[in-house]
Amino acid sequence: MKDRSLYILRIVFVSVVAFVLQVTIVNGAWPGKASPDLVFVVLLLIIIDRGPVTAVVAGFLLGFLQDLGNASFLGMNALANSVVAYGVSRLGRDYLPEDVVFRIFLFFAAYLVKSIIVLNITESFSFIRVITFFFRYSVLSALYTALIAVFLWKFVQLISERVVRPGGGY
Repeated sequence: MKDRSLYILRIVFVSVVAFVLQVTIVNGAWPGKASPDLVFVVLLLIIIDRGPVTAVVAGFLLGFLQDLGNASFLGMNALANSVVAYGVSRLGRDYLPEDVVFRIFLFFAAYLVKSIIVLNITESFSFIRVITFFFRYSVLSALYTALIAVFLWKFVQLISERVVRPGGGY
């Protein structure tokens, strides 16, 4: 039980740090208006090997954290993250192999789906505006987000592996 509470505490800490970095540094540090979504990266890393229920709950909570930064569309990111989290958990855990190419595609497509949901809500389902913003900002943001997520996913895999010494000890 103690390990689980520490795991949840680490997730909360990393999520808050990602949110603060997103709001303070990342939004102004990338060329143009396209920037990676660090909270979405944290969501992807949390849910990639979890079940759909855990994914939807994590997606809702992290989306609600993002919505607190812009309360004019409260619930928009919570909805988008929940929908995408369900899809990623089902595809990533059950159907796609653990290959870097498949993960890049999965993370890229996940951000594009999230972006379509968010753009339709913010632009009041205006087809021309949604398509314009989608191709102007979302595709590049999805690429940034997918590359960062895959890099961190492989990094977490590498540091979590046990190293066996030649003599057989850990």
